[in-house]
Amino acid sequence: MKPVATASERRNHLPFWVALFCFLVIVYASLQPFTGWVAPAKNLLQSTATLTTRWSYADALFNVVAYLPFGVALSACWPVAWRFWPRWVATIFFAAAVSLSLEMLQLWLPTRVASAVDILANVLGAAAGALLGTYLVQSTRLVRHLRRAREALFIDGATGDLIIVLLLVWLAAQANPGIPLFGAVFHPGTSGSFEPAVLAVEIAQTSAALVGIGLFTDLAMRKRWLGGLALMTVIALAVLLKTTAAQWFLTPAAWEIWLRPGHTLGLALGAILLTALFWLPRAVKSVIAGVALLSGVLVSLLIPDLVTAKAPLALFSWHYGQLLNLNGLTRTVALLWPFVATLVLLARFGYRSK
Repeated sequence: MKPVATASERRNHLPFWVALFCFLVIVYASLQPFTGWVAPAKNLLQSTATLTTRWSYADALFNVVAYLPFGVALSACWPVAWRFWPRWVATIFFAAAVSLSLEMLQLWLPTRVASAVDILANVLGAAAGALLGTYLVQSTRLVRHLRRAREALFIDGATGDLIIVLLLVWLAAQANPGIPLFGAVFHPGTSGSFEPAVLAVEIAQTSAALVGIGLFTDLAMRKRWLGGLALMTVIALAVLLKTTAAQWFLTPAAWEIWLRPGHTLGLALGAILLTALFWLPRAVKSVIAGVALLSGVLVSLLIPDLVTAKAPLALFSWHYGQLLNLNGLTRTVALLWPFVATLVLLARFGYRSK
């Protein structure tokens, strides 16, 4: 008996947003730095036949893991009436087409190495993810419980689904310990930590980011008491993820200077402001959240060197080949996330307030 597509199922956009984000991450990681495009010396057919087969266990594992969530999310995007095998096969073919296309584009980037092994690892990861995702989609009882939990905890609609995904994206970006907690840019060294201008910028940036992300989390929840619980949970997870990543991936010298005075004071100020702002109406909180999120990024322009600064690889004790991609990806997410989150808040609460 085929499952019946209900109205709530047709309006579930969460898998689509997750799959879209995974796709954008894969494109970014595959084509970074997006400059220096040069046509290959051979034609496309000859270039395809000479794809390198060099590989390492770390890179192969990374490629498998990178496509695994993409396969899970993509398998849930197909029509509800699709059974196990059509859903699984379609996901594998789509992921294989994406991987092959990106590897072909890498032939035009001298700084990247197109590899047939990467394609195989990507397809393997997508197949494993599709297997898991298809199994979950076919588990009607699990899907029903997840849908009820989502409807009971979070705000409804496509923007509600997107807000959930954005929260997960922000948490995932905390895996880069080179960027301070609730920061948007890398702050090099301890020099100037106590200079009034630098200290003021760091306090303003950190406190604004904490207020913005805290209110964004609160607005994602259906009820006020859920907002307070979610706020504490997200902050606790962010602190846990950031400190764990710092201990694992940073060198001992970098770990000692990881938390600067401005960030500590900014976190304290942001926590005080959140306590007062938490009780405001949703429409007001959405405006304040957007202003705070944008301020957390734009205040860095007061010290332009911070915007262009990147965490040097020497800070990290993790030396595998994908470190450069991860470092650049999380930095880009940290800079762009506030703008996307503000637009989503405007689309959700600005439209409904009219």
